[in-house]
Amino acid sequence: MNRRRPPEGEGGDSHAPHERDGDVRDPTANASGRFLTWSGLGVVVTAFVLAVLGWWWRYEELVVVAAGLAVAVAAAVWSARVIHSARIVRRVSTPRVARGEALRIRYRVTNQGRRRTGRATLVDECDGEVGVAVVPPVGTNERIDIQTTIPTRRRGVHRVGPWYLERHDPFGLAIGRRSSGETGTVIVHPKVHQLAGPYGAMHLVEHEAVIRRVASDPLSGFVSLREYVQGDDPRLIHWPTTARMGTLMLREHVELRRPEFTVVLDTATSVADAVDFEEMVDVVASVAVHAIRSGVDVTVRMTSKEHPGSRVALGAEQTVLDLLTPVGQSEGDATLRLAELFREGLDHTAIVMVTGPDGPASVLRRSESMSVVRVGRDAALAPGIALAVDDAETFARRWRPWR
Repeated sequence: MNRRRPPEGEGGDSHAPHERDGDVRDPTANASGRFLTWSGLGVVVTAFVLAVLGWWWRYEELVVVAAGLAVAVAAAVWSARVIHSARIVRRVSTPRVARGEALRIRYRVTNQGRRRTGRATLVDECDGEVGVAVVPPVGTNERIDIQTTIPTRRRGVHRVGPWYLERHDPFGLAIGRRSSGETGTVIVHPKVHQLAGPYGAMHLVEHEAVIRRVASDPLSGFVSLREYVQGDDPRLIHWPTTARMGTLMLREHVELRRPEFTVVLDTATSVADAVDFEEMVDVVASVAVHAIRSGVDVTVRMTSKEHPGSRVALGAEQTVLDLLTPVGQSEGDATLRLAELFREGLDHTAIVMVTGPDGPASVLRRSESMSVVRVGRDAALAPGIALAVDDAETFARRWRPWR
């Protein structure tokens, strides 16, 4: 938490993207009002019962106690009111986060009033999750920075806020809330798990679908020499240069033909529930990003008619994440069969299909070039299933021995 006085002539913080501000005294703000807690409601019920019994039995002491409780509740409601002269600016430090990561939010509280502000609690929310930060008293013409985090559970573009200030009375009988009415947005994309390898001259996937490095591709042209690295094809060693340099030198090539590699996401609701589907998307993102980092052209397809994916190779990791962020499960006629997805033929495409514990929803007649991975709780191996894992993290651990 940082505290300092703003310099002369400073009219407030500059507004960065995803930054919102609100003055809780603004008459246009949405005042949520004051409410009784369960304890306060219990006191009200007790006071009412005592008042009725005291009147019925002519027992004045009970009426006096009931009146005292009523006064206590009224005082609690009054003390729980939110009077805060500070100007609060919100800035989302991480407007793009991976699923499961915490959304970090910073609030700058500036007291532009004549009196010291009281202590309050700032509450913010995103996709049903809540973040809480304590706002300490702020002196006149001072400002502080406070932070909070909100967990993320699902992919998508989610609304952040509106945040509101909250204050409890000293006895816990009432709570006052005042909303800023301000909202922002955050993008939650799939989580990418680091996959091991591949190393050496070839990148292998199941069923001998080979993705070659350019140095071992027969359809490539010689361009230069480089030092030998363990795992390289020894047939490419240039012996005359090796003898002259005293170290193993390898012929470097530039590829004239790039391999085709496709990752397919099975979006049918019949293959997985919502929780397992999120893990499936993480697996697809991890494989696609791993291919890009390995210098391989990769396409990502989905069996959803609304989001069928891309037919062209994806060259950037961010493109993969943006493509998978809005994808949801599909039902019935909204789901494409694999035959429809690859109606133009497979050629030499190597396919990795990611499905749920009960998948796949459809198969190809020619499946020798396709590997099927089941992801989800209770996923089990079966004929035609290359790998079955409980979640994306387990898939990342088993990727290297499986490839």
